[in-house]
Amino acid sequence: MERPQDNASDADSDLEELEGDIAKLDETVRTFLADQRGENDASPASRGLPRGKGARGPRKAAKPRGDITARLSKVNQAFLSGDYPLALDLVFEVIRINAETHQAWTTLSSIFHEQGDMSKSLSAMVYAAHLRPKDVNGWLHCASSALGNVADDEAGNLNTARLCYSAALRADHTNIDARLGKGLVCHRQGHLAAAISDYKVVLEHRPYDIEIVRKLAEACVDNKQAEAAVPSAIAAYKRFFDHERAKPQMEIMEAPWRDIGIYVELFAATGRYQEAIQESKSLSRWLLGREAEAYWDQWTSDDREWDMDDERRAAVPGFIAGVWSPDTYGQSFPWDLRARLAIYRFRLSDEDEAMRHLLWFEPESILTREFAGDFPFLTFDLAEELAHRGHTPLAISYYQILRDLPGDADATILLQLGRCYSAIGDTATAEEYFLAAIDADEDNIDARIELANMYEKAREEEEALILAAEAMALRQARDQNLEGHQDSITDLEQPSRRAPRRNQAVPRRTDAFGKRLIPRRYRPKRLAGADKRRQEEQARAMKLTEQYEIVQDLRKKIKEGQHNLIPTWMASSKELVDEFRSIKKFYTWDKYLHFLGPNNHLQQNEADKPQNELSQMYERLARTLAPQPGSEGRDDGTSKPDAHQGISFNNWLDLFLDYAIGLAIAHRRDEAYQVCEAARDSTAFQAPEHGFMIYVAWSVCAIYTSDEEKCIATARQLMRDGATSDSYRMFALLSNLCQSPVSWYTSGPAQKYILRQIKAMDEAYTSDEINSERGENGEPVLDACVLMLYGHILFTSTSYTYALGYFLRSLALDPENPMVNLSLGLA
Repeated sequence: MERPQDNASDADSDLEELEGDIAKLDETVRTFLADQRGENDASPASRGLPRGKGARGPRKAAKPRGDITARLSKVNQAFLSGDYPLALDLVFEVIRINAETHQAWTTLSSIFHEQGDMSKSLSAMVYAAHLRPKDVNGWLHCASSALGNVADDEAGNLNTARLCYSAALRADHTNIDARLGKGLVCHRQGHLAAAISDYKVVLEHRPYDIEIVRKLAEACVDNKQAEAAVPSAIAAYKRFFDHERAKPQMEIMEAPWRDIGIYVELFAATGRYQEAIQESKSLSRWLLGREAEAYWDQWTSDDREWDMDDERRAAVPGFIAGVWSPDTYGQSFPWDLRARLAIYRFRLSDEDEAMRHLLWFEPESILTREFAGDFPFLTFDLAEELAHRGHTPLAISYYQILRDLPGDADATILLQLGRCYSAIGDTATAEEYFLAAIDADEDNIDARIELANMYEKAREEEEALILAAEAMALRQARDQNLEGHQDSITDLEQPSRRAPRRNQAVPRRTDAFGKRLIPRRYRPKRLAGADKRRQEEQARAMKLTEQYEIVQDLRKKIKEGQHNLIPTWMASSKELVDEFRSIKKFYTWDKYLHFLGPNNHLQQNEADKPQNELSQMYERLARTLAPQPGSEGRDDGTSKPDAHQGISFNNWLDLFLDYAIGLAIAHRRDEAYQVCEAARDSTAFQAPEHGFMIYVAWSVCAIYTSDEEKCIATARQLMRDGATSDSYRMFALLSNLCQSPVSWYTSGPAQKYILRQIKAMDEAYTSDEINSERGENGEPVLDACVLMLYGHILFTSTSYTYALGYFLRSLALDPENPMVNLSLGLA
């Protein structure tokens, strides 16, 4: 009998109960019939016979109950109709009833996927896979989903994918797809040893899969124990090439020139340069159709086989000109392999043969530039080998080709150019390249060391010491980072000598608060000519003036209500503030070096380690400059300047304080305090009015960030600079404005400080020597504000009896003040 389908509500419990009862009845009938059939066919155990082997392993999951099936049907209906909120409610109800319902979790994953919540979708999918741990396809599907969403949370999703592949292998350790997937994920995570192990297992079943062979080679070269890992990659490639060489020439779909390059690099990675040369020549001869000329394998002294003409080839026994086309010799030899041969010959100290190969790479040739664009790492290696062997002009030509390639500036190339120009004595050009390397990579240690050495020789000790301090701070941060991440060291930590980093984002070293470790600063050229330095200073002054006008214009527009310009104003203000802070003459040595980044205990930490060249240079320069610790704060002339680059110090201070308050409003408290501290420490802002403005702005920053401790500290500083009634009122006002508990207002240090102020006032009152503080009647002036302030501190601490004494003293001094009377009444 077919039940009519009506439009009953999903909340109709009677309908659900009826459907559940019908499903239970059907299940009961099926069970009864199965029992009846079982009686007619008795089991072997009931006849006393030995029990046979049965299926082992976990029992199959029981079929869902009738009410669960009914609810799942409604979930599917809601999902297909696009009513995802209703489907979610229904599927959660099923999960509450029985959390081990596999279909409920898979449906939940599909709902989240349709809603675009990939993270929750993946979580539900993984839970469903756990309910069926032997389902390999389920685990593989989870891993594929995790890799498909790797951009959202790379580390987390890669780890999930690896766990899923591992679970699939536990279910079926022979599954090649799971093994390969796990190897690829381990490779991406940097767990190269595990990846190599998985690639080897896969290659046992797919020995001629070139993609896996390439992955294995890449992992072996990048592995820390390359000497032990690379032979397995060499063996895999050899097996592949032997298989390919056994094929007829017509069956080779595409000449594997790229793989020959990788193959010979594996030999070079372990220092087997002669073998690399022989393999590259042998495989190239095979691909060019001259495999029959096996006599070349016996000729290892040079590479005349790949010359342009037959002049040197004619002297080789067995060579007959004209048997093979001249195009199958030097003209057809790939340029990347020729560059490798030149590099290997250099490393074998066969410089003459290496230079013969370089005749093909004319720096002015367009073909050389195209080659550098296709193989920048090989061009870089060629230039490096030339520089090491004294062929500096030619090395500079190759480095300049790399420098001119499209893309961002590469600090490694600029550094090498600087070293080359320094080697030939052109210190001014070398300085430009070293400074450019620091601009391209703000954390470049080597460029700073090279510049410091140059400046020390040129008697620019101050700038040399600054660079040495920066380099030591960066090196210390790098060493700490390496100690804390021994298992996750990447190639980005150390510049690769095989590949310039032109297309990679250079990571910035920051401290625990995300602040850049070495602030960017203007670095004037010290070794350039006088005219060039003067032009550079003039251009710098014009740029700063224009930027200051931009900042003022943005500030005016923000006051008019254009708050969307605040980020632009903040960025422009930061550049100006950092520019001022980077100028040494406005700070004492200790404050300036603190701004550059080294910790105060840097020297102590370095003292425990063996002295290296950098630390020795730092100590040598520090000793040289130590006898004049305050020389940077003394004026050279009779008048003290009141402006910098055409901007008055008062305007610079306004810029500092506005920027600090902007940082505080953006809840960047530490940076705001650092800007206030930099203004306080500057020798340009030492006037009393400057100090007052700095501490008022500092207190505003503390109020915006609800930092009561700093509010109390700045208020105490204002009282210390001027013990007047207004300063005591400021103390009370700041404590009231700060939206935080009153723990610092009533703290012991605050009470003791105010009490000392009262005692000093009382001593002045009883002393006959202090005549300057007497009032009109010849009596010392007592301040009711400080008495009221201390009384309120005691009142807030619930010391009402003691507070009354100070309120009564205030009443005697100011009997008409209603606030005194109110406080007295409250106490």
